[in-house]
Amino acid sequence: MEIPSTHTVPLSWLYEAASLPIQYRTLTEVVPEPARDFERVAALREAIQHYKEAPAIIRKQKDTGLWGGNLLAPAPLKAMGWKEVGTIYQYRRLLELGWPPDARVFRFADRFLFRLLSRDDDPTLLVEFQRAAKTDPGLALWARNMGAQGAAAALSRGAHQDDPRLRGAAH
Repeated sequence: MEIPSTHTVPLSWLYEAASLPIQYRTLTEVVPEPARDFERVAALREAIQHYKEAPAIIRKQKDTGLWGGNLLAPAPLKAMGWKEVGTIYQYRRLLELGWPPDARVFRFADRFLFRLLSRDDDPTLLVEFQRAAKTDPGLALWARNMGAQGAAAALSRGAHQDDPRLRGAAH
């Protein structure tokens, strides 16, 4: 994306007022490469690794690659049995915080998310809908479709936009 010459990014203000993820993402995603302060980018990349929210999210990831034992929960909700925010939301949140998309935490989640795209009939892929879907095939189909759409959205925001498995999810 190129910024028109009539527009400027208020970097001095951002350095004073914005959070570390906003500063980092502005420098890496908005500011043209020739105008970037690479020393500041490197320092911000290091600081992002210790930004309080990201390590807290990473610690909650299960060995399966899931967060909260569910896929689609936007927030904890006792009525639905969701104790934590779901995998799709946590995955995207880490990306928004500027966490590198090739980090180990994403590789664990990627395995599970790519399985969702593969149209695998394994009932464990229904995650939070697994029990209810045993008696309702329509719910199972809906849960698989929603899981695949969520997985495609998360993976495309990560480092997989050119992966052919992801491109096939649009069909």
